[in-house]
Amino acid sequence: MVEEKPEEETIVEEKMELSEVHLKTAHFVLVHGISHGAWCWYKIRCLMENSGYKVSCVDLKSAGIDQSDANSVLSFDDYNKPLLDLLSALPENEQVILVGHSAGGLNVTQATIKFPKKILLAVYVAATMLKHGFSTDQDFKDGVPDLSEFGDVYELGFGLGADKPPTSAIVKKEFQRKISYQLSPQEDSTLAAMLLRPGPLLAITSAHFEEDGVIDQVPRVYVKTLHDHVVKPEQQGSMVKRWPPSEVYVLHSDHSPMFSTPFLLFGFLVKAAASFGGLK
Repeated sequence: MVEEKPEEETIVEEKMELSEVHLKTAHFVLVHGISHGAWCWYKIRCLMENSGYKVSCVDLKSAGIDQSDANSVLSFDDYNKPLLDLLSALPENEQVILVGHSAGGLNVTQATIKFPKKILLAVYVAATMLKHGFSTDQDFKDGVPDLSEFGDVYELGFGLGADKPPTSAIVKKEFQRKISYQLSPQEDSTLAAMLLRPGPLLAITSAHFEEDGVIDQVPRVYVKTLHDHVVKPEQQGSMVKRWPPSEVYVLHSDHSPMFSTPFLLFGFLVKAAASFGGLK
């Protein structure tokens, strides 16, 4: 004889199954920071796809396998075009969880302003979270890395001429691990050293956004990295205080938690999607 389950218990189980279906069809769009590319998310993408989630990793202009020269990318709109094109091409009723690392936070903010109805949740991972981009001195203080303690760390490109501001930048190989990956596996910092490319410095620092309050309709989550040498904890704390997100998660990580603490970062992203992404 088969024992019948109480009606209430059956309803609870059905709700749990529906929840799992919704979460597993969630679409995460992962955005890299300066000098990185879509490749930097390989651990997170693998964890997500093995768990049944849909994942898109974008190469911004001049990054990853995009063939553009960073010295020719002179505006933030041009730099962010691949992400905006991806979101524009989404089906009418599809929404995504948009995740930005480091300077990729600027790309996330602009995309949220332009496509608020297509974004369930914006997640900033050790990222530049500035509501209006670089508009004030405080924005530059909070959002631009100060690596002076390490010495002369940048290789600069001058696409507009030696007498003009630099158009691109990359951290010299001998400084990359100690600045960005000091707690990451050696294999990952070696991979990064092989794949990092100059980033369009002028385009990124010219990011400036006009918005009419629509961006605050999209929930935001910030993931702080406590051992970060690039966007230092005090800079992250200042940005969080100035533009408070819905939640702040904390990782004992270097600047690259996708390498140093991938399982914890993956857990936070899924938790955030469940808590703030409207996925019930």
